[in-house]
Amino acid sequence: MTIRQRLVGLVAAAVLLPLVALVVLLASLVGVEGGPETWRLAVVGFGVVAGVAGLTWWASSGVTTFVNELERHRIEFRQALLRLGSVLESSDDRAALVDVVLDTGMVVAGAEVGVFYADAGSHLVALTNRGVVWLDGVRLGRDEGLAGAVATTGSPRAWPHHDVEPVDPEPRVDAALAVPIHARGRLYGVLALYGRAGAGHFGSAELDDLTALAVQAGAAIDKTYLHEEARRLSVTDGLTGVWNRRHFDLRCSQELDRAQRFNEEFGVVMLDIDDFKPINDTHGHQVGDGILVELTQRLVEATREVDVVARYGGEEFALVLPRSDLAGALRVAERVRGAIADEPFTTDVGDLRVTVSVGVALRPADGASVSALVGAADAAMYRAKALGKNRVCHAPDDIDPSRASP
Repeated sequence: MTIRQRLVGLVAAAVLLPLVALVVLLASLVGVEGGPETWRLAVVGFGVVAGVAGLTWWASSGVTTFVNELERHRIEFRQALLRLGSVLESSDDRAALVDVVLDTGMVVAGAEVGVFYADAGSHLVALTNRGVVWLDGVRLGRDEGLAGAVATTGSPRAWPHHDVEPVDPEPRVDAALAVPIHARGRLYGVLALYGRAGAGHFGSAELDDLTALAVQAGAAIDKTYLHEEARRLSVTDGLTGVWNRRHFDLRCSQELDRAQRFNEEFGVVMLDIDDFKPINDTHGHQVGDGILVELTQRLVEATREVDVVARYGGEEFALVLPRSDLAGALRVAERVRGAIADEPFTTDVGDLRVTVSVGVALRPADGASVSALVGAADAAMYRAKALGKNRVCHAPDDIDPSRASP
């Protein structure tokens, strides 16, 4: 039997018992001979029983309303917890995590307004809220109001139980509480609730519940950063920090799709360090690794922000040049070659001269697929080596050596 069924049964009994008592009283009076006093007593008794019945009926209506509200709140609470568990378990979207934690906190505490303030160093920024749209983007100093005090101390607080009250631009209410959310060992933001739905203040139970919720949220946010780092490591080269071959292939495919859709050109560049094995054999792999790192930095500086720089493998690198014609791709390739060859590399064994051989292919002239373009650029790169190294070649096999640079 549910709580509601039990309460309804008790209310029904409370209504029926006075009625039964009234019937018994009237039945007893019918068989009694008496004067006016007897009937006066009967009338008074009837009035008392009727009054009790009326009060009982009024109480039953209130109890029914309370039970309905209790069940509605319980359903909302259960739905919030289910949504919270699902999001905390599977979401890598930190904004979505904050939204669901804010919604759950409001349901659990019965709050009218909820705000998440993100930590921005010297101040807090209201990133998302429920109940007061005017708070979006509002700044709050670390020493201002309830949320600011929580950010400064790192401790949960409730108003009026603690001595810090909300101040403008926080909602001015009679009851409020705020808790910090920590992630990656530092403050991530502050979760604040303002105004109690119904009468009364927030108690220690609500503050404890919101604190526990903030701890869960912080752990889930930590997990999103771990997932991001894992994804980053899966597509970047561990030594040089630029994209790896896997990401190069992906970006090259994406650029091919885009270029085909809009009938545009783009370039693929392959480059290989000349005589890199003797450097490793003579000076050791640590010197070779240092050259790879510095060469990568020069590649990044010599290319555009929209270009993709990737370590293709070993001492070989690859570039994707979006929206480039042949002249533009050759300019970038020559700029890259010069950036590497013109200045010696500083190493632990002294300055070393390093050069690269570079091959260029263009979509659609030199290939209509990723493999065709990479193959054409690779062939051009080996032709550059055959022509004497430290030069740039275009993909066509029948290239005249006089067209190669320098």
